[in-house]
Amino acid sequence: MGNRVLVVGWDGADWDILDPLLEAGDLPALAGLIERGSRGVSRSCLPSHSWAAWPTFLTGRDPGGHGVFDILEYRPGVTRRLPVSSKSILAPTWPQRLSEAGRRTLLVNVPLTYPAPEINGVAIAGGIIPTGAAYSHPEEVGPRLGWPINGGSWTTYRNRPTELVEELEGLSRKRAEAMRTLLDEEDWDAACIVFVSPDRAQHCLLEYVHPGHPAYAEVSKSPVAERVRDLYRLLDAELATLLERVDEDDLVVLMSDHGHQPCTRAVSMNKVLERLGFLRFGRGSALVNLLSWGRVRAVARVAYDKLGLHGRVAVPTAPIDWEHTTAYTSVVSTGEGVSVNLAGREPGGIVSAADYERVRGEIAEALLAFEDEEAQTRPIGDVLRKEDALTGSYLDRAPDLLLRAAPLYSLTHARQMVEQADWLSGDHRPEGVYAMAGPGIEAGVGPDISLADFAGLIAGGVGLEADPEWSRTETAAEPVGAYSDEEERLVEERLRGLGYLE
Repeated sequence: MGNRVLVVGWDGADWDILDPLLEAGDLPALAGLIERGSRGVSRSCLPSHSWAAWPTFLTGRDPGGHGVFDILEYRPGVTRRLPVSSKSILAPTWPQRLSEAGRRTLLVNVPLTYPAPEINGVAIAGGIIPTGAAYSHPEEVGPRLGWPINGGSWTTYRNRPTELVEELEGLSRKRAEAMRTLLDEEDWDAACIVFVSPDRAQHCLLEYVHPGHPAYAEVSKSPVAERVRDLYRLLDAELATLLERVDEDDLVVLMSDHGHQPCTRAVSMNKVLERLGFLRFGRGSALVNLLSWGRVRAVARVAYDKLGLHGRVAVPTAPIDWEHTTAYTSVVSTGEGVSVNLAGREPGGIVSAADYERVRGEIAEALLAFEDEEAQTRPIGDVLRKEDALTGSYLDRAPDLLLRAAPLYSLTHARQMVEQADWLSGDHRPEGVYAMAGPGIEAGVGPDISLADFAGLIAGGVGLEADPEWSRTETAAEPVGAYSDEEERLVEERLRGLGYLE
C-alpha cells in the first residue's frame, strides 16, 4: 500500500506570475511547499485550453488518446457539434483506475467532470453545470456542502475588474471550505481539487500581475493590481489550510493545466482563413456577428447573470458556405486548430483525399506567412500537422493543423480579423507549473514534465504499480450525449460567458 496523494490545481497558473509574488513574500504556503520539495514546468497538451488539458491530466493521454479537442465535441459526419461533457472523455481516468483497485478518491471541481463520475469516493463536477442538475456523486454531497456551481464568467465583467475579483474570491473561499470538510470527514487515498480563479482573472487582468505585459509597468502599482494580487494571496492561504490536512508521508502536488502569456492583439481565425481564400461565410453572417458582439449582447450578459436566464436565448455561430470552403477553424474556443473541409469526412466536404496533403500544406504555409498589417507582425507562431503533435485512437478526429500563437497574440476573442485586444489581456501558453513534496521527491528544480505524467504519478503515490493498460490503444468509441436540448443551450451560453464561444 502507498500513502495518500493531495493534488491542488490552480487553473492557468504560470511561474512568470507566481515568481514575483513569491519574491514579495505573498505566497508563503507555496514557498514552503517548494522549499521542502521540488518545482518545475508542466507542459500542457495541444490544444492547450482547459477542456482538452484536464482530460489529459485525468487520463495520462494527449487529446489524440482521449478524444476531446475543443469545447464542442467532434462526431464523424455530423455538422452540429454539441458541448463536451465527462462522457466525451473516451479513455479511462485515474480516478476510475483507483476505484477499480479499491482506492478511495475525492475528485472536486476538475473541469469537464459533469456529469460527476461514479467513483469510489466523492466527486463534485467541475466545468459548466446546467442549472438544477445533479452535479455530485453521491448526489446529496454537493448541496449538503453548499457547493457553488458555475460563476467567474470573465467576459460578463467587462471593464469591472474589482467586481470580478470579488466574485472569484467568494467562489474560492466556498470551494476551499467544502474541500476541507471532505478531507476531514471522508476516508481518502487520493484527493484533488481545482481552483479555476487564476485562469478567469488572468484572461482579462494579466497586465496587473505579469511583468511581460507592455502595460505592467504602468498599472502594476494601481489599486486594481493590489486587488488582483489579493486573489493569489487568498488562494495561497486556502492552500495552507489544505496542507494542514496531510503529513510528511503524503505526496502533495500543486499544478496547473497550462500557463498564461500576455496579449495585446486578438485574431478571428475564420476571418483569417477568409482573407487567405480558404473559407467563405454564408448569408446572414454579418447579423450573427452583431448579435455576438454588439451592445445589446453585452447588456444581455449582465441580465443573464442577474436573472438566471442563461440558455434561454440561443445565439447562433456565423454560417459558413461549405460549398466554397476549403478549411475552417475546428478549435473554436482558442483558435488553436484548423481542419480541411475533406470530402467523405465532413458533411459538406469538397477537398478530395488525393488533394488533402497538398491543400493542408498550402494552408499551413499561408497561415505562417499571414501578417497583421497594422502591427507589422505575424500572429501565428507555429503550425503543426496533427500527427506531429498528437498520438492515439482518436487522431483521425483531431484538427488537421494545430496552431500556436505568436507572443502578444490570442487566436480568438476578436470581432475583426485582427484587432487590438479589448478586455482580453492574457491567453493560454503550454508552460504551466508544478510544485511537489513528499516521499521520493528530490529537493530543488525539477525537470520539465508533461501534463499527462500526473495520472501515473498519482497512481504510484497511492501504491499502484505501472499498468500497461494505461497506455493501451483502444478501439475508438463514440461520446455519449449528456445534455437535454435546453441544457445544451444553457451550457453554450455559459461557454460564451467564459469567452470560449466569442
